Amino acid sequence: EPPTAALNQIWWYEWLKRNPERTTEAISKGRLTHEMAAPVGKMDVGAWQLLFEDMPIGALLRNLGSLTEIGVLTYSKKSNKNLNRVASILNSKEHLRKGRIHPIDVLKALKTYQSGGSLGKSSKTWTPVPRIIDILESALEMSFDAIEPTGKVFMHAVDISGSMSYYTVSSINLTCCEIATTMALASAKAEKNYAIRGFSTEFIDLKINRSDSFNSAIKKASDLNFGGTDASSAYKWMIKNNFYADVICFWTDCESWAGSKHPTQALAEYRQKVNPDAKAIYISLVPNNISLVDPKDPNSWDIAGFDPSTPRLIQSIASGEL
Repeated sequence: EPPTAALNQIWWYEWLKRNPERTTEAISKGRLTHEMAAPVGKMDVGAWQLLFEDMPIGALLRNLGSLTEIGVLTYSKKSNKNLNRVASILNSKEHLRKGRIHPIDVLKALKTYQSGGSLGKSSKTWTPVPRIIDILESALEMSFDAIEPTGKVFMHAVDISGSMSYYTVSSINLTCCEIATTMALASAKAEKNYAIRGFSTEFIDLKINRSDSFNSAIKKASDLNFGGTDASSAYKWMIKNNFYADVICFWTDCESWAGSKHPTQALAEYRQKVNPDAKAIYISLVPNNISLVDPKDPNSWDIAGFDPSTPRLIQSIASGEL
């Protein structure tokens, strides 16, 4: 018998590769995770049930479709206990906080689950269970309250051109508008001081605040269709209004930038007149070849694309870890 838990797990994983028909035995005796068991084992409902009973919150969010397809999560007397477990984990602020679950993670899970398998590259299909959709919608709202504040002042400048609601970031099946709004709302819920405005040729107040739900925030931000996108309009407004921001996040898709002044010049003027230590983060959700960053500036970042690790990257930049 192997001496440590890790070696024990490896031993049973290797054993399972040779004995896939005894998957449940390997899972229970080796405490195998779904990442270990699913690719090599014979994954019937019994195997998934065992994995489900020990599944951490992040894995649970990613596997709700598979668990529904195989029959672990269905409407039946037997599975009611399983649905209650899903609710007790996903609708717990403590679990969401400890699992470091960002609203983006929950939104991705909700959209994927609602699709019944039509989104993404999965070959699985399932009939969504209405109660799980309810649980995920509650989890989405709760996840905003589980974010650790940075104590910094954020300005979220959101591209409000119509294309933001059209382009989808394929890695997480969310539109650019959904991502930008979720990230802005996360700051509104977590931080004491923030502003959320939309830029086109002007820089307008989107009137999104911490009392908004995800759905009400999306309604305020989407399809405003204001013509060209001028990032420097944000700096002009902040200079005029002496708005002190520690971190300025620009959210846009791959459409080109128009404007009389390059954002690097506008940022230099903002630092000179308002906050010399301001950090600027430009997130191009659909990567293109346009950079808004002076490569010599250590307090400016270009982020091309988006995945579930991006929120933590932005938080690390804001808090000075990077």
